[in-house]
Amino acid sequence: MVIDAILVTAQNCAIMATPPEKLLSSHTLLQMRPERIGRRLRVLREALELKPSEIADSLGIERTYWSRFENGKRALTDAHGALICERYGVTMDYLIRGEWAHLPLTLAAKMREVDRRISDQETIP
Repeated sequence: MVIDAILVTAQNCAIMATPPEKLLSSHTLLQMRPERIGRRLRVLREALELKPSEIADSLGIERTYWSRFENGKRALTDAHGALICERYGVTMDYLIRGEWAHLPLTLAAKMREVDRRISDQETIP
């Protein structure tokens, strides 16, 4: 029994020494990139019919911070992500991983419309 405990502890130490980025799938890593999160922030903002300045002010952050988040120039902090989730009803799974499940239906429908419109604009030469 003591040997098993030692082996488990050694395995846990080996796992803990591995950076989380090495344990995540390439898909998840791609979705976590600041520019991907920024695009989702833009989709949310436009679905809520808010200007960048309005959403920044409602979150109590500098307008330049919001611009950097939305443009993928600055990584979204955990605290700001949680605040966005509380204020606007989105999930951290949506913000960080791009998962649409568990979003409020009416908000998700608006966001999908905005997402399609943005995608169409990006493909126009």
